[in-house]
Amino acid sequence: MGQKISPAVVPALKELQRRFAAWRSTGRKGQRIPEELWQAAAVAAVKLGVNPVSRSIGLDYTRLKRRVARSNGVSPQTKSSPTTTEPAFVELAMEAITRAPECVIEFEGMRGRFTMRLSGHNPADIAALAEALSRP
Repeated sequence: MGQKISPAVVPALKELQRRFAAWRSTGRKGQRIPEELWQAAAVAAVKLGVNPVSRSIGLDYTRLKRRVARSNGVSPQTKSSPTTTEPAFVELAMEAITRAPECVIEFEGMRGRFTMRLSGHNPADIAALAEALSRP
């Protein structure tokens, strides 16, 4: 039983399907798909999803998914598991802390989730810290 592609997605894929059909009709079996076609497929997959694009054009799902991940700047191998070179604990230098309301920051990013409890800090400093931690 095949999966049906949404009617809203079909018009967006027509041009890409036409380009792939034109390339395939040249009869060059065994040749690699040109980079420009891969890039066009990756752009479409970002907008429409990897599965609909790979199925409608006849591309390998896993290869297209890897291309989409690379175009987003994410390495497929390190996306789901941290490397061994990442520190398990990061110590932040804290200046003299005065009694002030406590701030709890829960942060979830590409490398995982952690919680920080801070007190006596300016909210702007905390926002700057969160921004710095969110950078890859």
